[in-house]
Amino acid sequence: MHHSRLILLSTIALATCLPEASAGVPSWLESDSAKAIAQRTANDFPLTVEEATALIRADYPDISDSRIREFIDKKYLETKVIDGQLRVFRKGPRNLKLLNPEMNGGVTSRGATASAARISYVDSVLSCIKGENPLGGAHLVRYRFSIDVPWDEALEGDTLRVWMPLPHESQRQSDIRIVQASPASYILSDSTKSVHNTIYFEQPVRHGQTTSFEYSGEFVTRGQYFSPDFIRANIRPYDTASELYRRYTAVETPHMPRMTELALSITGGETDPYRCSEMVYDYIISHYLWAGAREYSTISCIPEYVVREGHGDCGQVSLLYISLMRSLGIPARWESGWMLHPGEKNYPDWAEVYYEGVGWVPVDVSFGRYSNSDDPAVRNFYSTGMDSHRFASNRGVCGSLYPEKRFVRSETVDMQPGEVECSKGNLFYPAWNQKLELLEITPVR
Repeated sequence: MHHSRLILLSTIALATCLPEASAGVPSWLESDSAKAIAQRTANDFPLTVEEATALIRADYPDISDSRIREFIDKKYLETKVIDGQLRVFRKGPRNLKLLNPEMNGGVTSRGATASAARISYVDSVLSCIKGENPLGGAHLVRYRFSIDVPWDEALEGDTLRVWMPLPHESQRQSDIRIVQASPASYILSDSTKSVHNTIYFEQPVRHGQTTSFEYSGEFVTRGQYFSPDFIRANIRPYDTASELYRRYTAVETPHMPRMTELALSITGGETDPYRCSEMVYDYIISHYLWAGAREYSTISCIPEYVVREGHGDCGQVSLLYISLMRSLGIPARWESGWMLHPGEKNYPDWAEVYYEGVGWVPVDVSFGRYSNSDDPAVRNFYSTGMDSHRFASNRGVCGSLYPEKRFVRSETVDMQPGEVECSKGNLFYPAWNQKLELLEITPVR
């Protein structure tokens, strides 16, 4: 996502400068969906090949024009033809250093260079399960989420509608509570109304003033791990007539298509669901390195995009994993929200796979295999486990918000930074600032 994925530090401010649209209407005020997506696409590909080459040569002065063409041919540099001209993705020069093995230190698989801190989050959950660290498996999180919309004459006399993410109840999240909210009146979504769990506000714009929305809350988030031995001992044949099986093996357009040919080429004649998941997991992490993503709303089918371009961020490879698993007749679904790792607050997306007799098992393809660890459980943790530093608010993609949004969403696939609109249209990210503040994170049993 969903979907300009920003590397977030202590706060997020989704504020950039875009040119003003014609007739005095700000470019961030979107009333026409098709025009909005076209403008977002153009904004994602602002560079000519010459401009991108100049940026690359700032770090690699000896790079030749023929090498630049080679990078484009190998998909290390993402390009798109717009109005008859070949344009380069705005994150292309940076992604080149991530995707080209000659520039990234030879990394060819996700997770291969996990930091000591990342490994410690996994080890904390595993040691808790072993009874060695009772406080290593869960955290009480207290936080504040806010959205500020600066005054603009285009908003004069209007009322703003705002949706913010809210943790949902799950096997890894509980004790969710709203402590304070401003405005005091709000509407809550839940799993019966939307796959995107939100808190909704309305507030009139006052002349010359920033319109502010915020709420503070708390919840308990838990890590989880299913050992391969446990899965093998308990897995059973699927009840293919069940509602769960039918729902989570179905095609969900546009971003969960059938990809049967690729799925079967990966798994061959394997029929064991757990083995199939491990094979798909390994295929993805070794074929599609992480790279900064385009706006998700500009991509017609994300899993096919990953295969075509040869890279993907966390949500993109998670959608590919889900599509491949469903194509094999194995139930899989989406989950996303926020990553709360110390110093690494970010937008993560991951998946869950369902094994009959076991239940839903978390799968984070983006984290890969921690191959620099000697412990097999640590090394392979994220194909059957999840750390205890997550804020999950979405259990699906492309759902309608509640109350329903009238105009195109800023994020049409996921729902992590929030959404804002007025009576005239959607307010795209440059129109507002958003912040998630972590007030307290306390280990709990």
